[in-house]
Amino acid sequence: MESEAAVRTMLGAVTYRGRDEVIRPLVGATLGLRLSSGLESVESQVFVDEAGGLLLCAGSVMGSSDGSSGGSSGGSSGGSASTLRDRLRRGDFLGLDGAFAACHYDVGRRTLTLLRDPFGQRAVFYALRGEVLYFASELKQLLALAELPVALDPLAIHAYLTFSFVPGEATPISGVSRLPPGHRLTFKGGRIEVEPYFALEERLIEIAPADAAQHLRRLSKAAVERRLGAKSAALALSGGLDSSAVGLWLKTAGVPVTAFTLDFGAASVEREEARETAAFLGFPQVLVPADPAAILEHLDTLVWHLDMPFGDGVTGPQWLLAKAVREAGFETLWNGEGGDQLFGGWTSKPMVAAAVFGTADELSLEEQYLRSYHRFYGLEGRLYGPDLAASVSPGLRRGFIARFLGDERQTAFLNRVRLTDISLKGSQNILPRAGRMAAAHGLSVQMPLFDRALAEWSFTLPPALKLHGSCEKYVMKLALQNRLPKEIVWRRKFGMSVPLTDWMFGALRPAMEERLSETAVSSRGLFQPEYVRELRLGKDVASETRRRRLGERLWALLVLETWCRLFVDGRGRPVAVPGVGAGGAP
Repeated sequence: MESEAAVRTMLGAVTYRGRDEVIRPLVGATLGLRLSSGLESVESQVFVDEAGGLLLCAGSVMGSSDGSSGGSSGGSSGGSASTLRDRLRRGDFLGLDGAFAACHYDVGRRTLTLLRDPFGQRAVFYALRGEVLYFASELKQLLALAELPVALDPLAIHAYLTFSFVPGEATPISGVSRLPPGHRLTFKGGRIEVEPYFALEERLIEIAPADAAQHLRRLSKAAVERRLGAKSAALALSGGLDSSAVGLWLKTAGVPVTAFTLDFGAASVEREEARETAAFLGFPQVLVPADPAAILEHLDTLVWHLDMPFGDGVTGPQWLLAKAVREAGFETLWNGEGGDQLFGGWTSKPMVAAAVFGTADELSLEEQYLRSYHRFYGLEGRLYGPDLAASVSPGLRRGFIARFLGDERQTAFLNRVRLTDISLKGSQNILPRAGRMAAAHGLSVQMPLFDRALAEWSFTLPPALKLHGSCEKYVMKLALQNRLPKEIVWRRKFGMSVPLTDWMFGALRPAMEERLSETAVSSRGLFQPEYVRELRLGKDVASETRRRRLGERLWALLVLETWCRLFVDGRGRPVAVPGVGAGGAP
């Protein structure tokens, strides 16, 4: 396909992002961008330099080497695009932060550079066909190209079935890769080079608990203030410490806040704590029913917008919350994601105890981490069909985490666990998932705890300020103990308890029975139909824990089959988007 037509086809796959587009044919390359409706100005997204080079930036850029935000020094436009162009020219990425995917083409050098934000809220996908590099911010844009073959990558499916998302550079489509967060890609003369520009590294300091608490307050407040834009804010308030902290800093900044809280009815765990926090901070609160029937209605649309398969059970409820926020007239949704990853959340305790007391060797520590996802690790012999079983490597998944758990730059084992959580759960699950759901509803999403300055500082803290005995996120609690209700700050973490098993055998059952039927499973050829049938019949659920895991596993399989139908069988063609305005049908 001729290059300009290919770019037009790829932009046509994401019309929901905005009505207008920019397509620029250059010598040796054609670049294009669909302009986001209402969220970003043209000037912030497109930069033409004096040599005829072009930089396109989807998203927002913050930070500079002197610690200020934004800024540019010449060119035809200002904002995020020109800031990145200046950074590339100087080779300066110190302090660079934000949520962006960018491309720059140097006409004189015939060199393309792709850039992805430090924590991976935005994505960059690419595929090399001969000497032509195709790239896009969504996978479905590449699948729109008829010349790109579409076949499942069994190794990516293998990883998904352990993590409930696909980690690393791979995608579920063979031949399509992702640029890792905090990396840049250079393409010249048919050759691809990928290198990091950002990495978290431990630099432990001695600091008194009171001083650390004060510093955390200052950095958190600054992280919120750097992201302020809209006159009012919607906050996803769970009732936990992290979202309550973000609410506090928004209130301190003088921003009118409305809290949105998911309501699981009788299954709600933190609804009353969210109500208490909202009342304490003076926020009006909207309860959003976590209705599985509504999730069923939006299932195809949800999975299509996520672009990659994300099998976490919170995905459906979070979709409904984003929908409610947009329908209430807000443009920006804030959340408290990141506190667990930065400051020693609950997944740390069993692994750290095993390391400290010598109850597990290095291999079993990796296995502990893999099992903490509670999907299909250890069940491959029962689930995998012959072809999938023959295609996978037994050490692949340990390889994803060994680079982080074995990172010798982190002398404290807790920091290795935190780095693993940030790099996997954070950068390859929480952030891109939240960004996709927000974009689907015409929202921008702000996650100020995933802030570069805050994250880098967290790796200077002594481990005891993160995990203090059995108390996780100790320094956060010290920082907030006199600013939020004591019961909110010091209670143990519960997390969002999604009643997935009840849903899968209730409102979601029609989709489960049809998409995970023996006929459907046999046709897909990935799994053993008899084992999936046992799951659908609810076998082996004698304990409450097993019952909970059953719903999580069935949901992960349902999402994967739905994704395969949309992206493999349907090549990512658009689905109708209720309330968003995209047209067309598969």
